[in-house]
Amino acid sequence: MPNSSGMKVDLNWDDNHVFPATIYPNLAFLFQQMNEVTVAEVEARNGERILDIGCGRAIDAVELAKRGGKCLGLEPSEKMINHARDHIAKSGTEVTLIRGVGEYLPFKDCSFDKAMCKGALDHFPNPGKAAEEIARVLKPDGKAILVIANLESLGFRLARRLFRVVDILNRGRRDYSKYKVWQVAVDHTYKFDYAFLKRLVEPHLKIERSIGISLFFGFPWWGQALDKLPKGLSLAILKVLDKLARHFPSLSDTILIRCSPKLERKSKY
Repeated sequence: MPNSSGMKVDLNWDDNHVFPATIYPNLAFLFQQMNEVTVAEVEARNGERILDIGCGRAIDAVELAKRGGKCLGLEPSEKMINHARDHIAKSGTEVTLIRGVGEYLPFKDCSFDKAMCKGALDHFPNPGKAAEEIARVLKPDGKAILVIANLESLGFRLARRLFRVVDILNRGRRDYSKYKVWQVAVDHTYKFDYAFLKRLVEPHLKIERSIGISLFFGFPWWGQALDKLPKGLSLAILKVLDKLARHFPSLSDTILIRCSPKLERKSKY
């Protein structure tokens, strides 16, 4: 469902606001797992051409380059391109950066072995067009790995139910808006969940694998509760929930799908 139609691409978007002042164990774990699981699913092999769409600071592209991939990062924001340049320079790897948008990929058909897009589709004005473009630029045996926040996760569903009661009892005496993180952010264009993601990509990509990452992020005061526990116990709880999430992508905090292109094209490489 669209948050705002006709939304333009923010060419100066910066991710500095993404990270809260206090990072509780559940958020730190979620970010770490998203990075590790995504890189593992892309499974870079020597010399493979890999496109990272909405690459941000090029964290994943750098890691994939370290593993032997020939990586290109696509990013519309000048500020994020500058962040990415700094990170690439410090890493000592080679990653090519190109300024552009996911809906109009500036590449020939069948140009890439892998394409990935992590945490960015819900910023795109037309994510369906981006899925079509991903299918176009992949080689016939190529793979797409898409990762997106699930706004119908179990944690968010329970949180909405809880706050129906809290709002009735509170009667406006206290502002709880900061806890209602399931709402579509102002810089997002669509509300993603598992069903919506499937409908979006299926005209262009065949889903081969779906997994979930993390459970219960977004449930009020969950992070604070974990922070009060011993670190070892907190991590053990998060790991158990993460293993459960793998089997229930529709309930997980983040959804990862691995796809192949539906349209058959002759590779130019």
